[in-house]
Amino acid sequence: METPLLTQAQQFQREHKWQNAIDCYKQYLHENSEQCEDTVFVSYARSLRIISQTNAAKEVLKKGMKQHPNSEPVLLEFYHLYDFLGDWISANNVAKTLVNWQPQLADYHFYLGRTYSFLSNRKKAKTAYKNGLECKHQIPFNKLVKNIQSGFAENTSDVKSNYIYVDGKNNLGGFIHTYQGKRFFTKISPYSNKKTGAGREESFYKQVCTEFTHLKGFTPKYIDSQIIDGILYLTIEMIDSIQNDKQPLKAVVQLSQQISSIRYEQVIHNYPRPNYVYQFKRGRAISVVHFFTHIHEKKYNTKLFDSLKLIIKQQKYPKAATQVITRLEESIMRNQLYNYIHPTKHYGLLHGDLGYQNVIVNQNDGLPRILDWSTYTIGPHFIDIARYLTSLLVPYSTIKTLYLDDNPNGQRLSTIERIFFLYAVILFYFQKIGRLGIETNISSDLLPALEDLEVLVMQFKNTMGENEMTEKQHSLSEELREKEVKIKQLEQRLSIVEDEHKYLHKRLQNIINSKSWKITTPLRIFTEGIKKKELN
Repeated sequence: METPLLTQAQQFQREHKWQNAIDCYKQYLHENSEQCEDTVFVSYARSLRIISQTNAAKEVLKKGMKQHPNSEPVLLEFYHLYDFLGDWISANNVAKTLVNWQPQLADYHFYLGRTYSFLSNRKKAKTAYKNGLECKHQIPFNKLVKNIQSGFAENTSDVKSNYIYVDGKNNLGGFIHTYQGKRFFTKISPYSNKKTGAGREESFYKQVCTEFTHLKGFTPKYIDSQIIDGILYLTIEMIDSIQNDKQPLKAVVQLSQQISSIRYEQVIHNYPRPNYVYQFKRGRAISVVHFFTHIHEKKYNTKLFDSLKLIIKQQKYPKAATQVITRLEESIMRNQLYNYIHPTKHYGLLHGDLGYQNVIVNQNDGLPRILDWSTYTIGPHFIDIARYLTSLLVPYSTIKTLYLDDNPNGQRLSTIERIFFLYAVILFYFQKIGRLGIETNISSDLLPALEDLEVLVMQFKNTMGENEMTEKQHSLSEELREKEVKIKQLEQRLSIVEDEHKYLHKRLQNIINSKSWKITTPLRIFTEGIKKKELN
């Protein structure tokens, strides 16, 4: 039943005033705990999820399921919550139930395929996506294939097409076509509008590449696109890649700079940013990029750090994580450094999700090509580089040598740009290594990057105030401050390394005391004896 309290909550949600909406739902549930519709639980949990209060959202949904054990909306919100958390086993179980309840709904098959994709079960993901497409279009699959072929071939009988699984968690598979000695690739994705997701990628090929023609030099050639029942079938040239584990780091850094050479004022009006839901999602590096599209504004920095601290608390990260994020926050927020980032000066076109998986090396010319442009956006021109290098878990020492200290690439960065580059690097590392990596690897990459950032902040502050003192005073002041910063850094580094040592020692003891270790002891002794004999 609609009440003024629920009406107000819904209005707050439309205005994205999530905490206000939460307060209304909380009061409504308190007053109507025994007779609450399932949609109220869903809306309440969704608001909590959006501001990363995931534990509270889960409890609300449990209450909703208890009152409405067969509620499809509650179960669906459970799926979205597990998707947000990256709990793919739970999400998979929920998706299976949704498919069993409503096997004719294509979206549920797509959700199931997505969970299998994250669980690295390509075969089952492909089957689920194919089932979803057949439900969506209500036509035989071979007729669907003919429709796609007709977009680029006069005689579809001359085309050979193969449906395949495609990496990329928002894709629904794809086709590889062979036609007149050429190969084409059709990417299949849900389509909502031209501004987001698949529609945004289509606009990149049809509009952005047409306006900024140098982008065509390192992107696939556009062939055709069709929107059928809310699904985009985007056909581009097929690029055969060199299959090896080595990435062309310097070449990709240079390509990124070519992309971001398209400045803020050239794209902001015709190709504005999507309306992101700004959430720091654990394991989703693109969520960092979303925040950095507005990193010049205080409120987005504040929300970013609030999200980080909430995740650290909810996921019970080690003390070292709190120390690093606290120091990072103090450097950025206490000095209000976001005020020194200006979109017209520091922003440009970005790929948006320039992870290693979106880079391939063309076997014909040995040069890299960049794929998946559904995420293109506007932000600091160096963010794609930070995203790319950390996606490969390139050691921070290599990032310094390869980019920051490289002339002319990183050497062109101003001090404030270096600070925000390191700001992004730290967050991308935090995303990439996860909670367990924080336990063991924080001192190797995150801490050195943070220490360099703190020194740069000190230098930036000194530069801002150098007109107020003599050259000698400035030199002495900078020397004293640098020593003070290094002492504090060494003290905390010692603390973090000690915590890492304790954690690794504890893990070692757990392994030694485990049953499997004791059972395999004779075999290890025997193997070690053989190795010693071979060495002798």
